[in-house]
Amino acid sequence: MGRAEQQPYFIAAVSHAVGGALLPVPGGVLVRDAAGVLLGAVGVTGDTSDNDESAAVAGIESVGLVPQPE
Repeated sequence: MGRAEQQPYFIAAVSHAVGGALLPVPGGVLVRDAAGVLLGAVGVTGDTSDNDESAAVAGIESVGLVPQPE
């Protein structure tokens, strides 16, 4: 939620663009290689936000990549 806290105007703008149907919560994790190159992201849902994030981190690490939760 770092970006949401640091840039509330960004979240407000995106929320407006999608008709107010945006709820920012943890669970999405950036994926980097060993050199720090951004490869993509993993999103998990189905449990608490903290558990979703933990599951994403575990999956990323299990294939030898580097998670960046925030």
